[in-house]
Amino acid sequence: MLFAVLSGFILALFTPFLQRIAGNKTGWLLAILPLSLTVYFASFIPSLGQGEVIYQQWQWLPGMDINLSFMLDGLSLLFALLISFIGIFIFIYAGSYLKGHQSIARFFVIMLAFMASMLGLVLSDNLISLFVFWELTSITSYLLIGFDHEDESARRSALQGLFVTVGGGLALMAGLIMLATA
Repeated sequence: MLFAVLSGFILALFTPFLQRIAGNKTGWLLAILPLSLTVYFASFIPSLGQGEVIYQQWQWLPGMDINLSFMLDGLSLLFALLISFIGIFIFIYAGSYLKGHQSIARFFVIMLAFMASMLGLVLSDNLISLFVFWELTSITSYLLIGFDHEDESARRSALQGLFVTVGGGLALMAGLIMLATA
């Protein structure tokens, strides 16, 4: 599961180079990642159907005993499948819709980071990683909404979306602090 989340961020790093090489076919090539993730997550359906829950943990900040841990149960599987399956069509459609757009590579980078952030959010098994992925989702959604940054209404909508998600993040942090003190 860790690689499933990190793969979006890793592929985002190489997307500008891929765009130069593949040109108008980049959307189709990038759609391979969400397709692979859909197949990967679908492979867990039989074991989760029998009541199994899958955990994975990676030491993130060992000195502070903070781990990046993921859990796959029925609900998180449903959301992971939705994110990855819909992602297939978004990359294919965006590749055609934004064909020839000067910033299409930037769009693909942001979309990959957004998809990876959402996967991290729904698979998180601890509150720190949940908060980190929430904030990553907030930032990437802001960048996606404001993708056409020369349009005043896009900038205004992006700022409004950022205020809402940051407000949600602050409420989440307040809740986490209250939970820690309790």
